[in-house]
This record gives sequence, structure tokens and C-alpha cells, in this order.
Amino acid sequence: MMPSALLAHRARHALRACATAAVLALVLAACAPRATPNAQPPSPDDRPYVVLISFDGVRHDYPERAHAPNFARIAKAGVRARALVPSFPSKTFPNHYTIVTGLYPGHHGIVNNRFYDPARNAWYSLSDTLAVRDSSWYGGEPIWVTAERQGMRSAAYFWPGSEAAIGGVRPSYYKAYDGKVPDTTRVDGAIQWLRLPPEQRPHLVLLYFSDVDDAGHAHGPASAQVDSAVATVDRALGRLLDSLNVLPIRGRVNVVLVSDHGMAPLEPQGAIYLDDLISLDGVRSSLGEVASLWFGGDTARREASYAALTRGLQHARVYRLSELPAKWHVDGNRRMGDLVIVPEAGYSVRQRGTAAKPLSGGAHGYAPELPAMQGIFLAAGPRVKPAGVIPALENVDVYPFLAAMLRLQPAPHLDGRLATLQPILR
Repeated sequence: MMPSALLAHRARHALRACATAAVLALVLAACAPRATPNAQPPSPDDRPYVVLISFDGVRHDYPERAHAPNFARIAKAGVRARALVPSFPSKTFPNHYTIVTGLYPGHHGIVNNRFYDPARNAWYSLSDTLAVRDSSWYGGEPIWVTAERQGMRSAAYFWPGSEAAIGGVRPSYYKAYDGKVPDTTRVDGAIQWLRLPPEQRPHLVLLYFSDVDDAGHAHGPASAQVDSAVATVDRALGRLLDSLNVLPIRGRVNVVLVSDHGMAPLEPQGAIYLDDLISLDGVRSSLGEVASLWFGGDTARREASYAALTRGLQHARVYRLSELPAKWHVDGNRRMGDLVIVPEAGYSVRQRGTAAKPLSGGAHGYAPELPAMQGIFLAAGPRVKPAGVIPALENVDVYPFLAAMLRLQPAPHLDGRLATLQPILR
């Protein structure tokens, strides 16, 4: 048996060697050249990995309010933003697609969960499988397309847009959305992709969980059910982190957590019945926490409706398309509607049915500058400096950050800026 002093000496020497190797790996990673479309990409073994996870409907204050030790693990090891500010409108499909393209909805074209396109004379809806898989609806370049075009495999276990061949490209591996798939199955599927042989393995993996959004809609953001749902997705995150820690590539995986929006409680008497103020006969409409009306080129009817709504609306404001605030970056996209109605938080634009029912639960879609609409951003890994809490950022800034982490040349003409998150990159 070796003397204890000799054992201690060898242990210290091994620790110093490991530390030196770790620092060297980080330096090499930080100094590696970025790929360009015309350059030879790094071999798969040289590239970092990024796992991007969306927790639908997780408001910026949920993880600290609820029991979420695995969210805390990421925050402690890396960074947590005070909030992730969504784009207008603060709906699921527009903001998921903004996160992965770096473009505002008014620029990438997915302006709501359901909308009409006058140029196509057609509707897009998240519940319409054919539309969701039709790439001609989608503008911009999602991060998985950026990766695939530069020789990097990607994978998506549910993400809006990932089922369409955008620009003729899909992720190397993807799943068609099925909300009944358990969170554990989603996590295990992502890990299975990361266990593939190096030449088949994706370096970008996207995951999506909807538990918290479902609970927020059904029970409201202050409910015990939301806290329980946060604990559920936190356990899924813990399963993912524990699984990553036993992979051979564990020292090269970066984890980024985001959400698409927050949640506000609905007012019981918060229904705004549009047909009490104007006739909707022959008018195409998409109603809810932001409402859009299309008049088919009938300018006189549009102006008469605008005047009536301006006089009669309470707890909401109507805008002509050209009048929408510049800060929302709609920029005249006709898919947004000829008239757009934006309610106060807690109110919802409806059409009368046989009986008016009190509203309950929670909703989103309101102005993104409202704190209740803002989500989460956390990141940790070898490409992320442990910088603690950072200021709130817009979700258009996530795409250039992901591209830089993966050493990819980003798509041109972005709304997002790498400068926002450059200080936290190693």
C-alpha cells in the first residue's frame, strides 16, 4: 500500500492535470474559427452541442416561486435573464418561430396561432396539419436549417415549424407533434439522439414541454396547479441533465432554457363581445387576446367599423394596420389584419354565443412589454460564462446567440443582435 503522503501528492497532480485540460479545452473552443458557407466545417468531434428547451407558458417569475431545483442548477452554473421579452403578439407559434429565426413575427410571417393571408386567400392555423407542414407559410431561416446547410445535424422533439421543409430543409431527426407523448419519453428520445455515433449525432437538439401553459390556461397563473406543473417540467429537466452527465460528450453540451410567453389571469367579466359593436357578417376574424379583422378590400366598411370600435370599445384599443406601434415590428404585414384589437391584460375579444359565460383561468397574447407576458432565459455549459443574473432581453436575440455557440454563420438580415448576449459567451 502506498504511503498516504504519496497518494495525496498524486491526487493533487491529477487534479491539476484535469483542470489544465479543462481550461485548454475551453480556450480551444473559444478560439476556434466560425464556419462560413464556403469554408470547410469543423469535423463533428470538434463542434459544441446545444440543447434548446422550450417550456411553454413559463412566466419569468415561476421558477423562483415554485419548487424548481433543476432550473436553479442551470442558473447557478451559467446565467439567468431577468426576463425573456416576447414579440408581438405574445402567442405560442409566433414566438417559438421568432426564437429560432431571430426575426419578429411581422417579418417571418407567422403572426399568430391562427391568421388569414389576403394574398393567398387562405388561413393558417396551428391545428391545421397541412398548413403547419407547408413550408411556403414560413419566412426566415430557423436555426436547424442554418445548421443543416453548414453540415451540422439537428434534431427537434416538437417545435413549431420543424415539421415543414423550410427552404427545402428539415432537421435530420424530428417528431410530428403529439401532445400526448409524456415528458420522460421526449427527454429519453433527445438523449437517444445524442448517443448516436459521431457521424450521425445531432449537435443541435430542440425540446418542447407544454405542461405549464396548459395549467396556466386552465387554472390561472397564481394557481397551485401551475406550481405543480413547474415542478413536473423541472423533474423532466433534471432527468435530462442527469442523462447528459453520463454521456461521453457531457463536457461539450450547452443547455439553453426559454419560454415563448408568460400568462395573465383572465377577468371573470373580461369578455369583449365584438358583435355588440359592429356586424361581423362577411368579415374574416381571428379573435382572442389579440383580435384581427379582414374586410376583403372594403375600405368604407373598415373605416365605419374602426369608428364604431373607437367609440365603443372598453378595456381595449383598435388600430388600423398602419397605426400599430413601431415597437411591435408588424411593419404592415397584411396577415395581421386590416384592423387589430389589442385588449388590456385579463380581457379577451369574443363573439356572442347562446349564453355569455364568465371567463376563468389565464391567457396570453397581450402587449409583450407587460411583465406578465414575459418568459424565461437561462443558459449554462462550456460556451457560457457563469455570469449570474443578466438584464432582460428580447427573444429575437436568441437565434444569433445559438448560432455563435454552435460556431455557425448566421442567416443575414436578422432583427436580433449577437451583441446582446456576446458578453456571456466564452
